[in-house]
Amino acid sequence: MDAGGELAAVMLLATFAGATISLLVCLYANPLAIRLGLMDVPDGRRKVHARATPLIGGLAVILPVLAFGLCQLPLGDNAALSGGLVAAGAAFFVLGLWDDRRHIRPLVRLASSLALFWAVVHAVPSLQVEFLSFSFLNQAVFLEGWSRFFTLLCLVGLINAINMADGKNGLVMGMALIWTCLLLAHAPPELWPLLGCLAAGLAVALAFNLQGALFLGDGGAYALAALLGLLSTHCYGVGFVELPADEIALWFLIPVVDCLRLMASRLLRGHSPFTPDRNHLHHILFRRLSWRWGLVAYLSLVALPAIGANLSPETLPLWAIVSLTAYALLLVGDARALAQPLGVKRALG
Repeated sequence: MDAGGELAAVMLLATFAGATISLLVCLYANPLAIRLGLMDVPDGRRKVHARATPLIGGLAVILPVLAFGLCQLPLGDNAALSGGLVAAGAAFFVLGLWDDRRHIRPLVRLASSLALFWAVVHAVPSLQVEFLSFSFLNQAVFLEGWSRFFTLLCLVGLINAINMADGKNGLVMGMALIWTCLLLAHAPPELWPLLGCLAAGLAVALAFNLQGALFLGDGGAYALAALLGLLSTHCYGVGFVELPADEIALWFLIPVVDCLRLMASRLLRGHSPFTPDRNHLHHILFRRLSWRWGLVAYLSLVALPAIGANLSPETLPLWAIVSLTAYALLLVGDARALAQPLGVKRALG
């Protein structure tokens, strides 16, 4: 069998394994969640779902990826990268499980994330961003002594952004599936099986999540964010000519901008930037649309600009402007809608 045929066979096997393991976890979600203490019970305040739901979606997505990554370690090819990804996925999954069960303080979570990412990037230098190559600049910007700081800032910021977006069924898993497919379009061939495994697991778990049969949980959100962030930095480092830094920024633009807006607005109100509220973009969409159409709108806002820029790289800046404009219009529309009843009341009074 030639190299191309061997790669295709491995990718097919990885995809099948990812789907199968994920399906088994999803089918046995309730007993697994009870055994692990991962049932999310509604409290009538922030948790308003109808019944106790297993927080097992993360296990369904991450377990096949970790298993496949471990199988790759003895092969020798990219052993350091595979080991780093497996270690990061497992560590952030455990951190998220700890948060699911104990609700750890935000500063502890932040410090833990920084420490874990520092260890992974230190062990696998190819995961560190050394320079920034933009589609609109002819020369790269070298970060020199700031490269480690910048890499950690991006990775920790992505974790927080994705975790903040995890408020409705299908949202984070849907975005993660979109980002995984985008990575497949740019990743070196040796990463295709791993990404195929991740995509298959996400697709299966997403189907159960959309039915309300399970939740992703913080374990899944943290591990997915860590893996996607690290995979993105690696793919950028080896393929920056075809995958400039601003294209990756466009992929994650909406959840990251929403996270920054929320943190800034909380600070301006004198609150902690980690104080929960119901002013996220998904809350804004679901105040005006049904869950199904709100989900479609959010995922479209993430996917369409990224796909458009991928198909036509010269339009990348235009797609960024379109994304930010659409986001701003949604915020303005929501603010006006919320203010209208107050104005009517004053007029009547």
